[in-house]
Amino acid sequence: PAKFIVSLFLSHDLVITHREASNPDHLEYGLQKYLSLFNNVIRINIAYHGFTTFRACVADIHFPWTEAICVRAPCPSGWVMGPSKTNCFAYLAISHSWDESEASCKGYHGHLASPTSFQELSFIQKLCGGFGNDCWIGGKGPNSTSGLGWSWSDNTSFWNETIIPWTSLRSVCTNLSCHNDDPVTFCTLVTNETSLVVAEKCNTSHAFLCMLDIENRCYHMHCHREYLLILAVVSGLILCTTLAVVVWLLVYRRSKKRRRSRKLSNPAASALVPPSWKVFTREELRSITKNFSEGNRLLGDAKTGGTYSGLLADGSRVAVKRLKRSTFQRKKEFYSEIGRVARLRHPNLVAVKGCCYDHGDRYIVYELIVHGPLDRWLHHIPRGGRSLDWAMRMKVATTLAQGIAFLHDKVKPQVVHRDIRASNALLDEEFGAHLMGVGLSKFVPWEVRHERTVMAGGTHGYLAPEFVYRNELTTKSDVYSFGVLLLEIVSGRRPAQAVDSVGWQSIFEWATPLVQSHRYLELLDPLICSSSSSSQIPEAGVIQKVVDLVYSCTQHVPSMRPRMSHVVHQLQQLAQPPVVK
Repeated sequence: PAKFIVSLFLSHDLVITHREASNPDHLEYGLQKYLSLFNNVIRINIAYHGFTTFRACVADIHFPWTEAICVRAPCPSGWVMGPSKTNCFAYLAISHSWDESEASCKGYHGHLASPTSFQELSFIQKLCGGFGNDCWIGGKGPNSTSGLGWSWSDNTSFWNETIIPWTSLRSVCTNLSCHNDDPVTFCTLVTNETSLVVAEKCNTSHAFLCMLDIENRCYHMHCHREYLLILAVVSGLILCTTLAVVVWLLVYRRSKKRRRSRKLSNPAASALVPPSWKVFTREELRSITKNFSEGNRLLGDAKTGGTYSGLLADGSRVAVKRLKRSTFQRKKEFYSEIGRVARLRHPNLVAVKGCCYDHGDRYIVYELIVHGPLDRWLHHIPRGGRSLDWAMRMKVATTLAQGIAFLHDKVKPQVVHRDIRASNALLDEEFGAHLMGVGLSKFVPWEVRHERTVMAGGTHGYLAPEFVYRNELTTKSDVYSFGVLLLEIVSGRRPAQAVDSVGWQSIFEWATPLVQSHRYLELLDPLICSSSSSSQIPEAGVIQKVVDLVYSCTQHVPSMRPRMSHVVHQLQQLAQPPVVK
């Protein structure tokens, strides 16, 4: 038979401990004796922290009547469920005054018992009387001469006079101390006498009975454990999911880089480029440009390497742009970016034919646009050439705007050119514009771009102010640059130009006074007036519309600038302007 130990602690003076037996029948008889003695008490496991009033601990016992003992009650350990099932009670056999008793109960998140029904009152009397002591409960009120009502210590329970009449409390207070002028000197005491509740001076010492309101409350973290467990499980799931996603992203990104690296490791690099362009060797580029001879040099700043003409084996002419040597950009990064740019196909973009990377030396091969950069036709007319008339300039502006609008509206994600200027607009045989240098700013060192965009006299030329001052670059920055270039096309003046009286003057410092005084014809490039007949000179109203578009594109607030598609529409409307009769 199983061994077991039963320990019963009653108050402070009766102790029955560690009875060990091997006969279950003998044990059952002993426990039934105590059950009959403490009928309403032993069925609850009662233990109180700090002192012990009654404790029953049964282990390894399997009798039908033990179910009542071992069922877990919602009350804290050491407390008894009341008849209403909404309160827990604990008898504390410690002699305290009423105030000390109330303070002890509050220390355990409760208060002195406050019965509101006959059932609770009878239950309380049995609980206190079972230990043979009187005990404090929570009533506190006036003496018999004040005429005021009694109340419970929790200040929320209703004093039911049908259960404990005020008159009954006054009637038991017969000594002289009951008739002083102190309005609150008596408290309620439960006794074993005929009167269940009597009035007693609050400073006398008795045992006391505490009560807990168990509805919507938690004690000693018992009811918090489930929530903590749920929180721990949910937090663990979230953490595991997050880690799984992060690991998957890292693995996916790494595998993607490996696949790309394997493609780029091919010496010919034929697998990483689209069929429309080619990876050249340095020897091939030297051959087609005659070893980059000065006779084949087309244009370009020496700081960026220069541009040279070349002739391919199939007879097509190309322009080879040599970039400054870089030790920071790897071959695969260079090929990847060139491949992205080469896929951008539009009639007004200069097509990329191929590239070359050789130990840090980088080259880009473009289709050759015969008439070269726009800035030569505006400021240094080629030998044998002629100045651009108004219709040609409007065609240049319109076709150039179409190329920019394609980058902004048709390519996903949007492409910001970053470097729209006259030298990046190339003119074909019919003087249509082709935009060059898409993505080229990523290959040009920052200091070179800074020197190019911050022009003479400290002006910023084509560069939008939000990029200059806040390093913000959007499609609206390209719109600003185009607005500056459009005014340059109309006036024939550079974004910054030397003036004897003031040194360097920006194009807007020159144009704004003329616009404000409505002298629009004076904004025209003098070459238009000198080389064109009067029938080819636009009206002042047409010039005004173009200038209005310029100022709309160059507004200081980026969001106020128009989309390039709107600019294209406006320029197309002005392509055939009325002329002066």
